Amino acid sequence: MTRALILGVGLICLTSPLWSDDGGDNRWGPATSGPFYTGTAEAEPLGSDFVEPWVYDQQKPNEHMTTLFMPQRLDLGVGQGWDFSVSIPLVENQLPGINTSGVGDTTMWLKREIIEDADTYHFWARPAVSMEALFVLPTGQYQNLNANLNGADQTGSGTFDESIQLVMRKRFKPFSLYAQVGDYIENPTSVETGFGFNNGIQSALHPMTVVNGNLLNYSLCLEQVFNDQWGLGYILELSGESQSGQNLFYGGANAPSWSYLWGDAGLEMTWPNNDSYAVTWGAGMTWPIEQANYPKTYSPMATVTVNFLGKKGYRGQED
Repeated sequence: MTRALILGVGLICLTSPLWSDDGGDNRWGPATSGPFYTGTAEAEPLGSDFVEPWVYDQQKPNEHMTTLFMPQRLDLGVGQGWDFSVSIPLVENQLPGINTSGVGDTTMWLKREIIEDADTYHFWARPAVSMEALFVLPTGQYQNLNANLNGADQTGSGTFDESIQLVMRKRFKPFSLYAQVGDYIENPTSVETGFGFNNGIQSALHPMTVVNGNLLNYSLCLEQVFNDQWGLGYILELSGESQSGQNLFYGGANAPSWSYLWGDAGLEMTWPNNDSYAVTWGAGMTWPIEQANYPKTYSPMATVTVNFLGKKGYRGQED
């Protein structure tokens, strides 16, 4: 089970905020589905929430495996620049003649918007910036694996993980520029023979305590919106991860080091859209650019986000 799937939604902070142009507040930004892997800096206002299911059809031809990774995310606006999210993914692994499914690892975020976008029409104005604390719980299966299934029944990493993410967004009509960087600490875990390391290639040859190296993630996305009312636009995105041979707290790693860089493009639109809720749709494709000790991965993707709007008209307004 690859780290891109296990932590998927940890890197994929999954939605773009819902804003309404009030005509004289230097704010612009329609509801869009946003990037596939890069986070959004603005926090949900108090009383505004969203539900967001995703589907990632991760195909690894060299490994003869296809994985449907389906995060189901709920985000709640807490107020005063804070919001909270939780995502529980459904995972289906497919090998020739084998098809298994189960729950993946659960991801939780607590985000604090620390800087607000000063002017959403001009590139050189101050961007929105937030900090995220992210926690991964090992709810996916990683023990008692069936040797006859060749790892297809593994849906989790088996580790408790903690991460700090720095997220930026700058809007300059009709564009938005998103960026994110973060570091994961993956705690040691005891595994059995056949456990798949998070590079998706190698597996444990005997029972052992796995120590993963530090995991750095990074992404950058450009979005252009052609129509404000319908959030009609496109995204172009780069995303990557790199796991080192050293763990910040636990010393030298005995899990493989690896890295990858992906590119993706997608289309998006919003319908319906009213004062109570908005539904955003997105679809795209990821392709491999470069990888080291990591399988080439191609991934058609789709999402729908249902935003339930509170009394506040847009993110960033005082609670």
